[in-house]
Amino acid sequence: NSCVFQKILLTHYVTIAINYFYKNCIMSIKNIIENYKASDVLVPKNMIGWMRSNHAGETGAVWIYIGAQFVFWNRSIIKMAKEHCITEQNHLIVMQHLVPKNQRSKLIVLWRILGLGLGFISAILGYRFFCTTIEAVETFVEEHYKEQIEFLYKNSISYPLLEVLNICCNEEIEHQLEAKVSKGNNNFKFEKFWFAFVGKSSGLAVNISRYI
Repeated sequence: NSCVFQKILLTHYVTIAINYFYKNCIMSIKNIIENYKASDVLVPKNMIGWMRSNHAGETGAVWIYIGAQFVFWNRSIIKMAKEHCITEQNHLIVMQHLVPKNQRSKLIVLWRILGLGLGFISAILGYRFFCTTIEAVETFVEEHYKEQIEFLYKNSISYPLLEVLNICCNEEIEHQLEAKVSKGNNNFKFEKFWFAFVGKSSGLAVNISRYI
């Protein structure tokens, strides 16, 4: 009898846990996808490479902010990293919804490692340097998304996908402007070099992830 009671109790708690997970995690993911108007979006074949790179890019972005949060003593960095990371996680959820596992970049672990390293190194060098990095990354991301939006618009392909990308792009621009304002107008020589380096590196990573 004691054994039967324990099994019933265990089943009860497992059921509660499953219901909690569904209500707070699954439903949350569903809401995010709906908020970005991505629920019924189908990705055209000629956009698969671009979308693969979007998924890889958003993965890297999430890990940039994870890396930055290791510098826990800098409150300004932690605040920006936590706030931005929520948005990037939303973008990643949307891209995971739109890009099937078999069509995602095979180098996803590499993008996580590089993102983590970039976030940590930038943050360890201080808030201004971190802001320069975020501004550089988001400047490139804006161009990358706008290129896709323009392609879809000019060719009258998948307006629903265009709308999803436009929402993501506008949020990336907000991050870019916040980092730029927080950093200030004066740009030192090394910051200019770093800005260009991060932008070109982001471009290289995106081009690789479109095909691999």
